[in-house]
Amino acid sequence: MQISLTFSPPSRAPLLFPRHNPISAKPLRASFQTQFSPVNALKESGYLPAISRAIEEDEYRIARSQVARKGIDLEGYSIEGISIGGQETCVIIPEFKCAFDIGRCPSRAIHQNFVFITHAHLDHIGGLPMYVASRGLYSLKPPTIFVPPCIKEDVEKLFDIHRTMGQVELNFDLVPLDFGETYEMRNNLVVRAFRTQHVIPSQVHFVILFNLAIVRTR
Repeated sequence: MQISLTFSPPSRAPLLFPRHNPISAKPLRASFQTQFSPVNALKESGYLPAISRAIEEDEYRIARSQVARKGIDLEGYSIEGISIGGQETCVIIPEFKCAFDIGRCPSRAIHQNFVFITHAHLDHIGGLPMYVASRGLYSLKPPTIFVPPCIKEDVEKLFDIHRTMGQVELNFDLVPLDFGETYEMRNNLVVRAFRTQHVIPSQVHFVILFNLAIVRTR
């Protein structure tokens, strides 16, 4: 007896794991929609904050150059300098070789032998180490710096830090000048300190030359 079997291949492969769906041979295609924004790209890159800072610095330089050109003449003595609120204050009387506050240490201030600090906010005192270091670099004599007595020790610590970091000598005379006290800059020229109202201890200095009084407010 002869038995003939006919085998027909199935239309699809049998399920080896019945509980799972068969693996499709078709490639999976995913569709993603992205929106490219130059502004978002700049924000993520960090360029926008840098650009913003550059614009602010450029605006400050423009304002600084405009203010720096201003000055007044008082009884034959010139008063010049710069004062931008919250940024920098430095007022100079070249004939007296003195500056009131140092701001960011404008180049004109480096050649003044005396500096009177009104208070410890950075826009008034921030350039003090640069002022002393620059005078040393130009072989100028050590300056005399006047400060409110309450910040004298902190100023000394500030310079100790810069001496350690820069491994340089920073030579100057530091004089605490209290309210009502005077300092004789020369025979006919004295400076007197007076109390002012501010959020931190502050003072004003009067420069007295014979019958001429020049006032510097904070």
